[in-house]
Amino acid sequence: MSGDGPPKPPAGSLHDSRNAQPVPMPGQPMDSTRDPFLPPTRPLGPGSKAVASIVYRDLPLVTIGTDWDVESVRGALRNNMTGLFDAPAQLVDAILGDDRVQATFGSLMSALLGCETIFEPANDSSAAREVVDAWVPCWPGIGGYGSLGWLATYAKAMGWAPAQIVWDTTGPVWAPSLRPWHQRYTYYHWTMRAFIALSQDGQVAIEPGNGKWVLHAPWGDYRPWVFGCLRAVATPWLIRHFAYRDWARFSEVHGIPIKKASCPASAGAPERSQFEQALTQLSSETTILLQKGMEGQGSDYNLDLLEATDAAWESFPGLIDRCDMSIVLAVLFQNLTTEVQAGSLAATTAHAEILHKAVERENMTVQATIRPQVARPFAYLNFGDADLAPKTRYDIQSVEAHKAVATLASELGRFLQALRASGGKIHDLRGFLKRGGVPDPGEIEDVDPVTVEAKLAGATGEISEATNASATPTKPDKGGQL
Repeated sequence: MSGDGPPKPPAGSLHDSRNAQPVPMPGQPMDSTRDPFLPPTRPLGPGSKAVASIVYRDLPLVTIGTDWDVESVRGALRNNMTGLFDAPAQLVDAILGDDRVQATFGSLMSALLGCETIFEPANDSSAAREVVDAWVPCWPGIGGYGSLGWLATYAKAMGWAPAQIVWDTTGPVWAPSLRPWHQRYTYYHWTMRAFIALSQDGQVAIEPGNGKWVLHAPWGDYRPWVFGCLRAVATPWLIRHFAYRDWARFSEVHGIPIKKASCPASAGAPERSQFEQALTQLSSETTILLQKGMEGQGSDYNLDLLEATDAAWESFPGLIDRCDMSIVLAVLFQNLTTEVQAGSLAATTAHAEILHKAVERENMTVQATIRPQVARPFAYLNFGDADLAPKTRYDIQSVEAHKAVATLASELGRFLQALRASGGKIHDLRGFLKRGGVPDPGEIEDVDPVTVEAKLAGATGEISEATNASATPTKPDKGGQL
């Protein structure tokens, strides 16, 4: 292969990166538009369609790291802190293959992405509603497990995760879809304060919000890897695998007892050889023929099993459980699945509330990424106004929250009923409900109490007759009919 790199795509093709700004190497002059010390600006502009139409070709993941030991894990964590993500991203791939890690991440992502999606217009205008109507059919390419789920999972592990937006321009509306970019082929450019993607078309700066790139970084775009759970999970994950390996070796040694054989000292070489051969062929056989010496003519042939009887194996499940708890705590902020025992209702409720808060936080970070980096370019490229970008969120209300709303509604109903009976009435019921049932003294108007109205109505004889009819039971006739 020549040292000139991959062939350049033809001008005007989907892979033509001539519209993208070059990445300056260390020591080269900084482009003023990329100066990280300038005030932030909105990247959408007249050339956004040209930038958005580019499709960068990522490098194939043909080599992977599977054999991890203490030194390689420490090296990956060191690289991660310096902004080199080749080894850390491979370590994340390996960690995600663990059953405990998959269950923990899966419960968090399912609790979020499994909820109903709510779409809201930017404002009450007809133009904003038109943007929402066009946005909803595009959501499956954005909010699926293979796009947004991938981003949220790797952002949780690494503290950040990139994706390029690939636009389908064949229809009347440019439809976006997220194509995740593996962090292995990225690094952090400290001078530019930006993440750089390594592609077949060269180095490309990841510019979130320009219509081409998405950077899901819940903790911000400056050193977000510090907050990724990789550093907290890597050590217990490695210890957990070592514990499983040692436990398997322990079981292998102690599950196959040592055979302790003895033969008479007077036995000849042929007899000894025959006895040893019979022992080696014993394997899973349960019977072996042993010779017994004549009385007074020496010892017998003998075979005993030397079995381990210690309880050292109990340390392995204890160590594994401790590592499991460390992994769950780092991802879900609670240890509901490993610590809370059955019957502890208060602890279960408290841990479920913490889990709900973790899901709620994920929902907020997804909103903070999707609207400015995907929805705004969508509104700008299709309708010419980025401020018409729709709002997208998940309905993550827990069962307890719905119960609380039902209880509040019941209490408000009792309050309104008691207020009406005592001679008061809320004339602005809508405002009263918007404030959560907090009455404003100016909203309460005096009316006749219900008891007075009943007496007034009773003067006409209507209420009294109904009251008498309900107070005096009607006796059935002889046939059992009323």
